[in-house]
Amino acid sequence: MNGAEFFMDYAGKYLLPPADRTEDAIADAERVLNMSLAQYTPGKKLRLSSCWMVITDSAVFTTFKAHPDTGFHVCPGAEFKPQVKAAAAMGRPFMVLELGKRSTWARDLFVSYDARAVRLCGQGITATVNIKEDKKWTS
Repeated sequence: MNGAEFFMDYAGKYLLPPADRTEDAIADAERVLNMSLAQYTPGKKLRLSSCWMVITDSAVFTTFKAHPDTGFHVCPGAEFKPQVKAAAAMGRPFMVLELGKRSTWARDLFVSYDARAVRLCGQGITATVNIKEDKKWTS
């Protein structure tokens, strides 16, 4: 499963209305990443930006104030490291997104499988980090 498919299967499908889906994971992921989405506050919409997401096959943790219908767990920013570590400890594929103000594209989405090579996906920049040994993650 590629990054766009993983993103759409476990997060994007909750953000993109069924009528707008094309069943092309790359096109659908790019649409979700670059369109205005309904937020927690009724009537408010915002592009998926300036937030982080940790996506697993069973849950999505994020700082994006997603609409409650998504089922996402909205967290404070301080929970980023613990959520990434928890996802890595599950032993199943997961995705980590760090989104800024600029657009993110499907080509920037990568799935992580191991805590020794976690892919931190962002706007045209993807870093691979060993969260078991990197000082930023172990301190």
